[in-house]
Amino acid sequence: MNGGSIYSRQFISLLLANLFFWLSVNVFLPVLPLYYHHLGMDDNEVGLAVGAYSVGAIACRVFAGKATDRYGSTPVISIGIIISTIGIAAYYVSGSFITATLSRLVHGAGITGFAAASMTMASLMYEKEYATEVLSVLTLSTMIGVGIAASSAYGLYEYGGIGAVILVGAVATLLSLLLFPKKPHLKIKAVKSQSLPLKKVITHPGVYVPTFSLAAVNLCFGSVMTFFPLLMLSQGMNQFSLFYIAYSIAVIFSRMWVGKLCCWLTPERLAMYIMILFGGTMVLTGQISGRWIGVLCGAGVGIGYGLAYPTLATIITTCTQPANRGTAFGFFAMAVDSGLAVGAIGMGFVAGTWGYPAVFTAAGMYTLVYTILYRFWLKPKMDGCLAAHPTGKAITDGLSG
Repeated sequence: MNGGSIYSRQFISLLLANLFFWLSVNVFLPVLPLYYHHLGMDDNEVGLAVGAYSVGAIACRVFAGKATDRYGSTPVISIGIIISTIGIAAYYVSGSFITATLSRLVHGAGITGFAAASMTMASLMYEKEYATEVLSVLTLSTMIGVGIAASSAYGLYEYGGIGAVILVGAVATLLSLLLFPKKPHLKIKAVKSQSLPLKKVITHPGVYVPTFSLAAVNLCFGSVMTFFPLLMLSQGMNQFSLFYIAYSIAVIFSRMWVGKLCCWLTPERLAMYIMILFGGTMVLTGQISGRWIGVLCGAGVGIGYGLAYPTLATIITTCTQPANRGTAFGFFAMAVDSGLAVGAIGMGFVAGTWGYPAVFTAAGMYTLVYTILYRFWLKPKMDGCLAAHPTGKAITDGLSG
């Protein structure tokens, strides 16, 4: 960590805000499918209600990214947190399919502001040579929040019901509003004249290849978080603690090593190995059963998810100008939402038609096929521009004509 040089007071505040915000988001993922199932929704309705979050996020991602580039990170983060809190509060009255879907839509729209603006803020607080380190630590705080949420959500739900989960989510969201730096000291200043049209930013291989790759990863992640508890219940097992413990440990541990692995393998190559791991884990989960499948699935998903986001985000940070970074991150983050939406909504149809094991097999096979496409077609496109501009100017030069 270069002697801890990146740990300024403001960056620590941003890390804590990031931790609490993503804890508040992810504390709902393990329990809402069970809660909605308890309310009498069928598998398709569960998938649609859970996936509405991603639909709301997809609709607002690019707007949040462009707003970050135009108005700065602070107002976008603040508005995003307020909308997220409203969505969480709406869970109290989401007793039907329609109200559940609407509350998830609002919550999904709210997270977009925080997601794009917080990453943009972090990437501008330090010089370019610290990019991988800063994003690794920022997303490590994300994974700590995700890990705490995943490991405690089911127990919290059993102890206090959905009301306790909602209370914890709302409090954690408001803490993030208090903690994030309102007047950050930015080492890199965005030059407005360098701002480029949306189409130019998102059609460059250095942006769209990492985005497509993240979508494949999140298709698997969305499938696991939505349907793994239901898979276990269908096999007569109602204890999921091994999965969540294995996932929480693996996701945090792997995130600590992402910087070293990127230096050793390069982010582009590491991304390919991550997708192979995800695809293989999903196929195995769909083909075998037993108590210990929770450990296998949790560890594989945790390692892959822990590495994926910062690895792919590093490519985008290296390749984009500060004036276009919010737009690039907004588009990149859409991959999270689209992947989760397909994992929840699309795989809800698969679950209802062919059963829960088919969900994992289908998601895994898709990811493995995409990995082949990535290796032989998409990665060479990205490698070509990075090799031509080894100092990280691929998108800068390519988009400026």
